[in-house]
Amino acid sequence: MSATPSRAPVILVVDDNEMNREVLGRRLAAKGYEIVTAQDGFEALDRLKARRFDLMILDVMMPGMTGFEVLSEVRKTLPVSEFPVIMATARDESSDIVEALSLGANDYVTKPLDFGVLLARLKTHLSLKRALADLQEAHDKLRNAQRRIAMLEERSGEALRDIPGWLEAAVASVVDALHTNRVGVFVVDGGHLVPLVETTVAEPSLSILWRAATSRKPEPVDEANSVFPIVGMTGELMGGIVVGLSLEILDETEKRLCGSIAHQLAGAIELRRMREALDAERTKREASRRQLIERGVDLLVLCGKCGRCFDHHQAFCPDDGERLDSRWILPYRILGRYRLVRVLGEGGMATVFEANDEKLLRDVAIKILKPEYFGEEGIRHRFEQEAQALGQIDHPGVLRVYDTGALEDGFIFLVTEMLRGQDLEILIRSYGPARPDQAARLLRQIGSALSAAHRAKVLHRDIKPGNIFLVAGPDGFIAKVLDFGLAKSLRADDTFTKTGLIVGTPAYMSPEQIQGRNLDARSDVYSLAVVIWEVLTGIRLVRSAELFDIFTEIVRGSSPRISSQIPTLGDAVDRLFDWALARDPSLRPTDPEEWTAPLADALETCPTSVSGWPWDVSKDSPNRALGLGPITLTDTQVPKKPGI
Repeated sequence: MSATPSRAPVILVVDDNEMNREVLGRRLAAKGYEIVTAQDGFEALDRLKARRFDLMILDVMMPGMTGFEVLSEVRKTLPVSEFPVIMATARDESSDIVEALSLGANDYVTKPLDFGVLLARLKTHLSLKRALADLQEAHDKLRNAQRRIAMLEERSGEALRDIPGWLEAAVASVVDALHTNRVGVFVVDGGHLVPLVETTVAEPSLSILWRAATSRKPEPVDEANSVFPIVGMTGELMGGIVVGLSLEILDETEKRLCGSIAHQLAGAIELRRMREALDAERTKREASRRQLIERGVDLLVLCGKCGRCFDHHQAFCPDDGERLDSRWILPYRILGRYRLVRVLGEGGMATVFEANDEKLLRDVAIKILKPEYFGEEGIRHRFEQEAQALGQIDHPGVLRVYDTGALEDGFIFLVTEMLRGQDLEILIRSYGPARPDQAARLLRQIGSALSAAHRAKVLHRDIKPGNIFLVAGPDGFIAKVLDFGLAKSLRADDTFTKTGLIVGTPAYMSPEQIQGRNLDARSDVYSLAVVIWEVLTGIRLVRSAELFDIFTEIVRGSSPRISSQIPTLGDAVDRLFDWALARDPSLRPTDPEEWTAPLADALETCPTSVSGWPWDVSKDSPNRALGLGPITLTDTQVPKKPGI
């Protein structure tokens, strides 16, 4: 019953008052929704049986059958997650609201209806419904991918059992078809190309192979040789087949033959690697589980659908009936104290859980390094570096660390405060640019937090919208700086990140960061200026999409003046952005607040024509911590109050 982009959402309006139905239906139709009405509960249930709807707005006080009774019948077949129901009624007692929610209502609004509020809530519930449908689609895609792997293994069974023998026959078929014995097969091993068969052809350069892998097409090695890339299902470059013939003289059939062999070889190599890794991991995991259970440890099991955590004595999720996943060899209670509640999200190297600190009776977030990185010393160092960096900074705008440590099986973890709110990246994507006064509030808070980090001799190095998080405050949002996983101590030489190694998010890097030069606080100032440009304009300053083009634009290009996008900001704001975005770091401010304070002052006096962001971050939004997980916002109405 989910709405799709190809059609307007269909709303069922149920009310016994004809005027209410007509007015509300007309106003919603003007907003692009398809409206169907029902004058009582019986007609509403009949309409639900006859067609699919995306959402229902349901009156409570109706003759014959109350809205509560209709809701109770609806929830027998249509769950809360699939079919949102907004109760719209003049009854505003708390007991009525509790009853509606307990029966499965998604929301409750009172009459006379504030159409703006109703419309905002309707949009929110439809968005949540679409997000759930997307999640289910991703779940289905994962299952389909597993089936495709099984089918590929069956088709490439011979190669999987005996790659050298299969390869010998494959090369023989190429020799026979192309009438040349100059065929070489090379695979990438440790950053170098290694021949799999004896050959007289020279190995291609890795740059040519990368170009072929990117385009998924053969490339000329030189005037007399061609290479067909061996690329895995995930896009990994695994090697190449070199044919001692010019690409120009090969016809399409011959190209298809070489490409097919390269594809089958990639699948065989990848499947064999996967099988070996899975077998080894399964054996190790089962042994670890047995040992821990024998010692009386309750192990974590997860619901793959809702993300809730349980101990290993439970086999199915009580909410959705999903079989629980036992792939984590992790205690249900970390150190016997932090009881895991649910998964908040996954990043590149870690998983973040909501947990309950049973000692201090508070909710916390726990970031746990993924098992596949236990042996990666650099990744472990970066994880530990984040804990050390956060521990050195005492500022309300920086995520607070409560605890850190390691478990005997190699898991290392970081315990922090729980955040509930919205990250800047999704906020901009959902609502567009901020008003100048909102950007000023953000500037003062982030500038203060970064200055505190720099005073503690910590350089962030990855300032971007996704690493700035907004939580609800008494008079507007409070900004938090997240993810110090790339942070660098300025107290001494950093042995982990050496000059020449690029770290960070490309579009928000400073020129010197891209060039691998030594960094200081002025690099963070540059990245912050790029972020604030996006906050004010709603568009990314660096417009290139390809990595090489991004680097070239940042290092060799020049930033357009922000007044070219927003003329009302004026020359003073232009000059401040020119200062922070100077390509030469010696021309930039040396301290974030040296730049953020005057820019905030200037922005607070600027006129604006944009509506900006919502006034407040929802206190009831889904949990979010350490820059991971889902978010939501409340009403889009912005009261005219200073300082947001």
